[in-house]
Amino acid sequence: MENVYFSEKADKDSIKKIAKAVFNDKKLDGKIAVKLHFGEKGNTRYVQPEEIDPILKALENKDYFLTDTNTLYIGSRGNDEDHLKLAKEHGFSELGDIKIAGSEKEIEINKPIFKKVKLGKEIAEADSLLVISHFKGHVLFGFGGAIKNIGMGCGSRSGKLEMHSEISPSISSKCKACGICKEHCPVNAITIKNDKAKIDSEKCIGCADCIAVCPYQAVNIPWSGTSASNVRKRAAEYAFGASLNKKAVYFNFIVRVTKDCDCLSDSEIIGKDVGIVASTDPVALDKASCDLCYKKNGKDVFKERTGNDGTDILDYGEKIGLGNKDYNLIRIE
Repeated sequence: MENVYFSEKADKDSIKKIAKAVFNDKKLDGKIAVKLHFGEKGNTRYVQPEEIDPILKALENKDYFLTDTNTLYIGSRGNDEDHLKLAKEHGFSELGDIKIAGSEKEIEINKPIFKKVKLGKEIAEADSLLVISHFKGHVLFGFGGAIKNIGMGCGSRSGKLEMHSEISPSISSKCKACGICKEHCPVNAITIKNDKAKIDSEKCIGCADCIAVCPYQAVNIPWSGTSASNVRKRAAEYAFGASLNKKAVYFNFIVRVTKDCDCLSDSEIIGKDVGIVASTDPVALDKASCDLCYKKNGKDVFKERTGNDGTDILDYGEKIGLGNKDYNLIRIE
């Protein structure tokens, strides 16, 4: 049973106290990859540099760099240059060196779905992980916390394709046959027939580019059900690979709890601010985050608003040895 430290306050002093407590449980050695989300353009809900600063100041080992991998969709974080530019625009360069993990390295994990996972090279080659996540809703995962941050978030572009491969989109009646999705499809899986786009599910690789570029929101995705559950399991195995043979510490900021993830522009707030939690176990941390959220709001705000019960990622994470759902909650005043 791992300790999960919790503070209802999100001010600098409380963040620093939690950081000192969890770093006392596990000291991070060698080169530390600080896994963040730098926020998409138009998003202001991500964990802010001033909220991260007290954590970094509490580190005894200052040999760290800030990092994230590139996205599959077309946006401001799709390549190293644009991603780095956005991170600087959002103020993260004031915290230290930034290395976008745009290269790839395979790590052997020998799990039920994947024998190997494809991670951002800079993250894979780090000695320790410091993972700082915004705990919020997600259309596919139900909720996004530490496991999603190091699973989907540490995968290379081809790794993200592997995780999304269970998702096969289709075209709705909103389609105007403009051909934009066809132009952007990297595997020529889209054709225009009878004044409507059509996706060949055999060719589709689940990259989601068609979703990002469609001006009419005509691409339907089976976000719930078996396909979504399989994606979450795949992400849990990637999280196992990202943390394998590394000392790791995890923080979840349960504030500004939105319906959608920080890869989109600001979405509506769906839950009350809960506070900050930290642990050396990502499964225990996400389980505690869910429990605290449900208690504070009197219901599962994520399932209600996203249509997804993403808690199966906790069960599967425990099953494959990523962590333990049992935890000891320690309040920090």
